Amino acid sequence: MWLITSHGRRTCLIKRPVWNGKTTIKKQSQFACLFHNERGYTILNLLLTFFIYIFIISTVTIVFHFLVSQSQHPKDLKPFEWELFVIQLHKEIKESSDVVVNETNITFKNKHGQQININKYKNLIRRQVGGLGHEIMLLKVKTATFRQNESGFELAVVSEAGKRYTHNFRSYKELVEI
Repeated sequence: MWLITSHGRRTCLIKRPVWNGKTTIKKQSQFACLFHNERGYTILNLLLTFFIYIFIISTVTIVFHFLVSQSQHPKDLKPFEWELFVIQLHKEIKESSDVVVNETNITFKNKHGQQININKYKNLIRRQVGGLGHEIMLLKVKTATFRQNESGFELAVVSEAGKRYTHNFRSYKELVEI
């Protein structure tokens, strides 16, 4: 049911919903009416919504980055660094011959016949070719232990933060006994 009223000389049709003989006026929120236009959605509404959206997204990304960066100990290895190191060492061992495993290092010959030595040096694990060079393979290492076993050898690394990482390298070639 609709109420139609007229004011003075002009007849103005005001349509308001009527229930039980009383008119009800739907109160709109101030925020929604701020840029309300009878023709629809205005450019001001679009800009306001866009800026609110950009603010929320930028705030969430900054907070998320802060939370993720604080969850990692600064002296600990990053997971992708460890995985990359393991993959690289596994590839070199797979293509090598005459693998000798000591407590402190691994020595082998690569496919070009060069003598490769991988050992711990200060707080990192390095790779040397023919006893020369200093190619860093892994940083933030407190201890590194190489242990020969029946299927290959095991590498145990303790990071500067005290976290222990281990990996078993399986060799399908013979290891040289010391």
